[in-house]
Amino acid sequence: MKNVLLVHGFNGIPQIFNYFKKELENLGYNVLMPEFPVREEITVEEYFSIFDKYNNYFNEDLIVIAHSIGNPMFIKYISKYNLKVGKYISLAGFSKDFYNEGKDTLNEKVKLTILDNKEKEYIKANIDEKYSIYSDSDHLVPINVLEDFCKEIDSVPMPIEGIGHMGKKSGLDKLPIVVDLIINK
Repeated sequence: MKNVLLVHGFNGIPQIFNYFKKELENLGYNVLMPEFPVREEITVEEYFSIFDKYNNYFNEDLIVIAHSIGNPMFIKYISKYNLKVGKYISLAGFSKDFYNEGKDTLNEKVKLTILDNKEKEYIKANIDEKYSIYSDSDHLVPINVLEDFCKEIDSVPMPIEGIGHMGKKSGLDKLPIVVDLIINK
């Protein structure tokens, strides 16, 4: 059985993850949807302690879908422990710092997740199938940061107009392209 790990970001599990879980389980996938720390509670160590609970799933059959801050946290983890996965789909992923006026906690947590060159090189060299889905209407991550992420990790850029940050505020409740990327080899 193929396993899919869903890695959420700053505000917790987005609505879109429930859609992925339902759709993929109906197709016979085992979907893992852990709860990572949110907002003020976010630390690299706390994210890693949750990843550790799923460590035995990390292999070339695992598919990872990560959202927002979940992306650099996932990359930091696999590069630190020399792990591999079969396919990685990034939603609103980033690897460098950006700033949001009036969002001090978010700004502070983004600084924790900046990827260094070693981490970027690790993912480029160790995961062949990588896709980055992002939007021109993301209200948190600047478009140039989203576009740069694709280049920095050598993923296939998949811009989609008007879907925002794909979190709670966007109201997005379906994203069939992600399911298609998983089931179509």
